[in-house]
Amino acid sequence: MAEKTSILQLIEGLRRADVYDKYSTLKLDILAASTGTATDIGQKERDLTRQIFGDYIDKIHKQGTITFSSLSGSDIGGTRSRISCNINSFLGLGNMGPVYAVTVDDRPFALKIYAATKLREIMGVHGKFGLGGILHDMESRDRPALLSDLGKRVLAKKPKGVYARCRRMVKVHDVGIEGDFMFVLMDLLEVDPIGKLDPAKLGGSLVDVVSWAVDCCVALCHLHVEEGRLHLNIRPEAFIRHAVKDDARQPKFCFFHYPKKFYRPEGSPCLETEFIMVDHLDTSVDLSDRSPKGLATVGSWPFLPPEQILLLLKTLRTHYDLYVEKRTALGEDTPVIKLKRSQMDDIWALGLTFYQFLCGGKNPFGQPKTLADMVNSILLTKFDFSPLDPRIRDLISSMLEKDPMKRFQRILDGCPEKMKSRKVLAEALLYKLEAIGLQCEGEATSALPEV
Repeated sequence: MAEKTSILQLIEGLRRADVYDKYSTLKLDILAASTGTATDIGQKERDLTRQIFGDYIDKIHKQGTITFSSLSGSDIGGTRSRISCNINSFLGLGNMGPVYAVTVDDRPFALKIYAATKLREIMGVHGKFGLGGILHDMESRDRPALLSDLGKRVLAKKPKGVYARCRRMVKVHDVGIEGDFMFVLMDLLEVDPIGKLDPAKLGGSLVDVVSWAVDCCVALCHLHVEEGRLHLNIRPEAFIRHAVKDDARQPKFCFFHYPKKFYRPEGSPCLETEFIMVDHLDTSVDLSDRSPKGLATVGSWPFLPPEQILLLLKTLRTHYDLYVEKRTALGEDTPVIKLKRSQMDDIWALGLTFYQFLCGGKNPFGQPKTLADMVNSILLTKFDFSPLDPRIRDLISSMLEKDPMKRFQRILDGCPEKMKSRKVLAEALLYKLEAIGLQCEGEATSALPEV
């Protein structure tokens, strides 16, 4: 195979040879057909979700209501309770299903819908993860046991540990099923993700920025430490704005510098705004599950770290050489692109999210015009960290270190030995953010120059 074969040629050649399963092909089509910008790729990802649900979305819009059987418990007679949701508005298409603002018994909620059969099909090839992984893991059981355990496992995701008490993860209130569809009833948050808010325009100082970054890191600590799961779809849209009264603002005390208290000057924007992590059920993978995973775990292409892009390129080139150039016959087992997902993926994506947030929405990769431009940008771009306050610059640059080993070492550098031995990078980030926040006590000057 010629070395100059571009990634677009690799994908198109493999598609013509019908090498991959349907879902892998669709994910690669999204990548190949995009200009490389997060907005463009995100739209095509949402189009894929719309394809999966098709007529069902139109049916929901016409009916204005959704009714399903609750899996969280049963009524006095032993019959599973029915939940009726009045549709208020369509919030958008998530990674694996549509999301609606609904009302249940005069209370507002967000409702996300999954196609259970489609999830099982995807898991069969791509591995077990997220809600689909729970379904896949229980396929050998009878249906009543499957439904009951599914409800218990999802609803068990409630505040338990020290991180969870700060409630930085969206709360799941109920899970239900009706026909081929699965429903997750969650807290309804505001629609503004962190990427749409410019802290400079909010009048935020570095104290505010650190508070908002702490929100995100606490959520990731909750997921990595207490739930033992990777998110794998970290991006600005994963952190949603939540209005809060200053007396309810959490956390009030540092985790690793306790008993010191977070200092937030009166009138600080962070006393009225906090961020909650959402969308962690779609692509989430157990930390203990070290097996490679297929492309269904790729939440959003632009937030995939360089090491995963390199692994993707290597796999595409190997399969292209084998099945396109050499025309090797496909066997019974469909070739699958497998990626080795780890906490390093979440840390890189969180670094990109912080960078864009602190730079007023600026894309660190510029505006690539082609797929090759985007790939080269992720692999080769030298980030401009000059717009960032010097006190937080080193932390963000360590998260965006392109060599994963250097990224790992830089984030842990300067942390207590006990923390280094735990090797949980989200905790190391939280530790360093606390230190920066404490350093800035009493400072009121803006730390966010215009970009």
